[in-house]
Amino acid sequence: MYIYRKIFIIKMQRNFIKQCKVCGAKEKVCFHYGVCTCRACGAFFRRYIENEGECKYKCKCSKENKDGKSETNLAKCKKCRLDKCLSVGMRKSDVRYLRHDICREAMREQNNEVNLSNPPIVDITIEDQQQINSILPIIEAKKRIMHAFNDLDDIFLNGPIFFEDIISSDFNIFRLTDTFSPNPSPIPFDELNSLEASFQTGRIFINRVQKCILVDRLLCVGFAKSMPFFERLTLSDQIAHLRQIWHLFTSFTCTYLAWELGSETWKRKDNFKPALGVKNHPVFLNDDKMIKWSDYMFTKSVAHFKRASLTNVEFALLIAVIFSKSGGENLSPEGKELLYNESDKYTNILLRYNQRRLGLIEGAQRLAECCRLINRSIENEYNGRLIISHHIKHYSMDGSYLRCSNFMKKVLERSG
Repeated sequence: MYIYRKIFIIKMQRNFIKQCKVCGAKEKVCFHYGVCTCRACGAFFRRYIENEGECKYKCKCSKENKDGKSETNLAKCKKCRLDKCLSVGMRKSDVRYLRHDICREAMREQNNEVNLSNPPIVDITIEDQQQINSILPIIEAKKRIMHAFNDLDDIFLNGPIFFEDIISSDFNIFRLTDTFSPNPSPIPFDELNSLEASFQTGRIFINRVQKCILVDRLLCVGFAKSMPFFERLTLSDQIAHLRQIWHLFTSFTCTYLAWELGSETWKRKDNFKPALGVKNHPVFLNDDKMIKWSDYMFTKSVAHFKRASLTNVEFALLIAVIFSKSGGENLSPEGKELLYNESDKYTNILLRYNQRRLGLIEGAQRLAECCRLINRSIENEYNGRLIISHHIKHYSMDGSYLRCSNFMKKVLERSG
């Protein structure tokens, strides 16, 4: 509790001039990797930790200037700048999504006494509200389409499935929102039996499953295109970014949809429950790993969302944070920088939103709770990949998706 109090003490000190502890700059100063620094020094340290094995800087300073590291010296000498970053306490952050790294700074400030008798009021800016209002309709359309995924016309099953092809086709599934029922019917009993029989014979990619996967990937592209920053990424960065976030996006959203329906396990409005499909599968009865992984992924994950009870605005902003994840492989430095700044923006909007409705300290606690949900979904993504990999390795599995015989391999390698 005290940590969260100190987090907000730091956030509330807006009337004081913040100064970068590395270079002394006073512009665009906030917390990066546990230390109050400017964005330039934060970006410099991030590039270092992302290429830690390759960064071998040599000092370019003359002997007489080595003792006094001026701002000019730091700008010219990467070795001195890195040494200063490390000396002021910058460390590799364990959490790379929400700005959880400020906790370390709060702990160092524990002995400082601050009068909270008259704390400032945090309000949502007009720009914040505009950002929220622009995302909410897309989120509602996304949920409608995901629930009614089986309404997708069969003709699309012969279309693109890989992100590069979807982007180049210029297709946007949100243009078809009205063709998806707001209240889709539950899966018919005879189709449910056929579905279970197909799983038992190893035929995974039947029509319904193909549509579910395709719709999720089309939504991933469609939502990304709705974010203003996405078009500022190069085509190669767009593809690499989508490959990196698709699993997390799907896991986070599916868990949320299950909670929203009041279910204890993953399901959509068609009422099919993947956990029961694994649990009742005769092939998996003695496979403790599959049972354990599926229970963790499909059922236990929902309990975390049930405790959190996200609002629609929180869910929308968390999806925006996920879509601005900057740690993907094969992203250019410019792409990472752009995404990093966008993630910072949406995280701060989420913080101010909760401060406004819950209070300063309670808003900080809520931000930490949201952070845990994203981290839990990252773990869920990892379990899902274990399930697919284990299934391919140990069981007879139809791993092809229509014309794409290597689809599952590409999904696991994040290359499709």
